[in-house]
Amino acid sequence: MTLPLKTDPKYGYYPWWPENGNDWVHPEDVELARRVIPSPRIWRRDGMQGECVVLTYGKLTLRVHRTLWRELDWEGYNLGDMVEIRTRGMQNEHRTGIIREMHWDDHSGVIRYQVTEADETLDNPVNYTAADLKHVEPTDTRYEVRVEPPESDSGEYEVDTSE
Repeated sequence: MTLPLKTDPKYGYYPWWPENGNDWVHPEDVELARRVIPSPRIWRRDGMQGECVVLTYGKLTLRVHRTLWRELDWEGYNLGDMVEIRTRGMQNEHRTGIIREMHWDDHSGVIRYQVTEADETLDNPVNYTAADLKHVEPTDTRYEVRVEPPESDSGEYEVDTSE
């Protein structure tokens, strides 16, 4: 039995508009594509939908025909991941947050991650590299508490003091 090769997800970006015209983009996605491409945003290729490749960037989804893009190695982080910022010898302020943007830095040849805390805006974004980040598992602060009534409804409760 031969298993098919798993080719997705892949990561990359479009530093140019890949073709003349809009024929490479699904007709329903042309307006969005024109707003977000070209750009340094790192898109995640996540399978096929009919004849189109499905690309995601956070909540944005584009359907495109296979075209030339700059494929990048995945560094282990996705948009929406909760991360800890490493101090790296006091170069960074220690904090935790969520990856909100992933951009390719052509000058340095690295992916830059913008991390925000809760509802913080990206007015003055700080860019981090993968070396600055560490995955964090979100904590679940909701605890289930069950209080069972005593078997008898006498209103008196026994307290065990034998220790």
